[in-house]
Amino acid sequence: MYLELLVDHHTSIHSLLKHLSAFTSASILAANAEEASRAVSRLAGLLTVHLAAEDKFLYPSLARSEDEHIRTTAARFDEEMGHLASTFLSYKEAWMTPTKIRQNPAACLEATKEVLAALQERLGREDAQLYPLLQD
Repeated sequence: MYLELLVDHHTSIHSLLKHLSAFTSASILAANAEEASRAVSRLAGLLTVHLAAEDKFLYPSLARSEDEHIRTTAARFDEEMGHLASTFLSYKEAWMTPTKIRQNPAACLEATKEVLAALQERLGREDAQLYPLLQD
């Protein structure tokens, strides 16, 4: 049941990432700053819950697993990607308002590309490598 909730979160997060990645240029982003801001806000709300669930509960629980493969995979993922919550928090603080987006849409676009890539990497790796271990 818990894993199903995390998988559902991933589906919703992927949808929001796709929406944000549609802003493909600084001019498009500036022209749609309100919409982009709302998408960042929705993503922030969902990620706050999701990353807290994973980083504070799932990963520590997996670190205590009797299965060595689960323990080592979780430890490696936590070490490689555990910083993502703080990275996203910095991004959100910098770019969550339409005014901030319009002030420097090129920098916002670059930051958005970086944070989306990091999120897509984490979700993709969890979907492909971690979550299947928990379904067995």
